[in-house]
Amino acid sequence: MDILVYTQRLTPRVDYTIRFIFEDILGVRVRITSSYSEAKLHCGVLVSYCMLAVKDGIHIVPHNLMIEDSVERQKIEFFKWEELPAFFKTSKEADIPFDLFAAVFFLITRYEEYLLFEPDKHNRFASDQSVASLGGFLYEPIVDQWTYKLVKKIQDKFPSFKINPKRFEFIPTIDVDNAYAYQHKGVGRAILGTLRSLFTLRFSDVTNRIIVYLNLKKDPFDIYESAFTLLKDWPKTIWFILVGKNGRYDRNIPVQQYEMQSLIHRIGDKFKVGIHPSYYSGTSYDRVKLEINDIARILNVNIKQSRQHYLRIFLPTTYSNLVLLGIKEDYSMGYSDSIGFRAGTCTPFKFYNIREEKVLDLKIIPFQTMDYTLCEQMRMNPLEALNSIMNLVDKVYKVNGTFVSIWHNEYMSGIAPWKGWELLMPLVLEKVKRLQSDNPVY
Repeated sequence: MDILVYTQRLTPRVDYTIRFIFEDILGVRVRITSSYSEAKLHCGVLVSYCMLAVKDGIHIVPHNLMIEDSVERQKIEFFKWEELPAFFKTSKEADIPFDLFAAVFFLITRYEEYLLFEPDKHNRFASDQSVASLGGFLYEPIVDQWTYKLVKKIQDKFPSFKINPKRFEFIPTIDVDNAYAYQHKGVGRAILGTLRSLFTLRFSDVTNRIIVYLNLKKDPFDIYESAFTLLKDWPKTIWFILVGKNGRYDRNIPVQQYEMQSLIHRIGDKFKVGIHPSYYSGTSYDRVKLEINDIARILNVNIKQSRQHYLRIFLPTTYSNLVLLGIKEDYSMGYSDSIGFRAGTCTPFKFYNIREEKVLDLKIIPFQTMDYTLCEQMRMNPLEALNSIMNLVDKVYKVNGTFVSIWHNEYMSGIAPWKGWELLMPLVLEKVKRLQSDNPVY
């Protein structure tokens, strides 16, 4: 059954948000009209997105955010709706007492990140400044939860209304920031690394270095063959490779070296490979272009997936550059300092450039967890991390969302200080596989 949404002001913001909710999350066709007579004569599901309802149906009163064409600081007041936190309250007389569309637009466009904020030491927007954190729903896929509450409201009035949501997906992704702990870094870096370990009295590290240099033991970060075996049942896995020029925050093996090119080939033969644009690439078109071309030449394929190193996103510049360079999917939408839902959703969405008020041909696939965040930022042990991840997985599963996890080969090595973390990804994959087998979709 088609849905008709009537609105007096059909702006790009309104069109974008309504189509995301009904088409992307719910899998139903939606028509949007500004014709009052068409809405009045409509016999199916009608959503009146205006001050006064056209007729019986679902009534939502608009917030000014959806008719503006600028970015202004918004007044945010939280309240409870259907036991869920919400904001942008408009009318308690309407079927939905807040502008659900405006709240969704605010979250998925990252509206608040266009405003002035206090950046962290890496010039990023931190989770504790977000509306989601302040409203207590950072760990909830609130956009998807609101949407399913809306479905219930529609079905109460139109019992024959059916949805066709996408299926739950779990996508493991691996960031290769430092391909090897000791090997293939050149004599100069090897000597400096050894001296640093000596001066800091890390004698076990010195011993491990020497053993690896003498080829008596495999490099601890060389977990690739075991990871390939572990991930063989997860064909949608993506490996993001850092190939930027060596610097303070970019410390991978030079892509010009045979060993690095060989590793990229080994990965590319089994899984999809994406670019991991370097630390200073967020506002540099030329830098990202060079890095994409390096991987594309090695694999002889077009690179379509990306995730920013250190998750340094500068809106809208970072995403605008990726579009110009042919990237179709970005996996950077999440926080470094906290797990959860940076954009409030676990459903992939096209990026909306608020500066230009237009949709870009770039799909944003949010991630929910990262090993670094759980270990270093949230100070969890592996068991606590496992429970936190599965708690989020359950929430995403209930709304038929896409769960994306980030892993690093360092943590998969199991060496100090990451002892025990090598067990986490296998346990998560096992539990997710069991969840899917216990709840088959026919």
